[in-house]
Amino acid sequence: MKPTIAFVIAITCGSLNYLSAAEPIAIAHRGLLRHAPENTHAAFAACLELRMGFELDIRTTSDGHLVVIHDDNLVRTTNGPSKSIRNITLAEAKELDAGSWFDAAYANERIPTFEETCELIKNRKHGPTVIALNIKDINLDGERKLIELLDKYAMFEYSFAFDQSEEVSKRLKALDQRLRIGQNVNRGSIKQVLEKNLIDVFLLSDTPTKAEVETLHASGKQVLFNYAGSGPQRRNTQAWRQAYDAGIDGMLTDYPTMALEVWREVRKSDD
Repeated sequence: MKPTIAFVIAITCGSLNYLSAAEPIAIAHRGLLRHAPENTHAAFAACLELRMGFELDIRTTSDGHLVVIHDDNLVRTTNGPSKSIRNITLAEAKELDAGSWFDAAYANERIPTFEETCELIKNRKHGPTVIALNIKDINLDGERKLIELLDKYAMFEYSFAFDQSEEVSKRLKALDQRLRIGQNVNRGSIKQVLEKNLIDVFLLSDTPTKAEVETLHASGKQVLFNYAGSGPQRRNTQAWRQAYDAGIDGMLTDYPTMALEVWREVRKSDD
């Protein structure tokens, strides 16, 4: 049974130091993407007000600014031309409408910079959260800027970088040991990844078991269930319940509000 009184504990193991909530945190994939345009402040602010974490994607403009956008090409999520975000300046990016494609109510929503997003988190965060930084495409200078911003906004404890190459992970870790590295890990690779000891945050791609979570926690690792994606196969409430009962720290999902409803029912049945 999970504790019914929320509390926060600091877990320290070697260079690992993160805040773990008593209850798992729902981590909204690209923000609250079913209710607001993905990777925008509208989506992120809603997550923060609802006490959720969120995942975001980071790329670099032609003049070296870190911006938050999933696709390399501008077409799907802006009114821009078929062009790479790498080939336009920040000023040009800021002229684009990143909301109307989703709904007219979000007209003139802009592509946020990573620093603007850090500022939003600082001002709107309520208690424990998890911010998953999907590193899509940043250059060496961008890697240094990323570390500087995480330090400036004191985000190391509740954020981590993932989806980058091992080479990039090692460079980022060398820049600052406080940066936690995440990786998607399937059931058959848990032991091997643990032994390699580069990964701080395990994003399990198979529905976690209690034994797996306890093993990873004993090694000082943060354990998340990566169940992101759309469709009925990603709305399996039994998987949500199993992950909750296994003791995960959080779950990456396209359906965070639904998952939280299920978890609340689990807690009520446990009381």
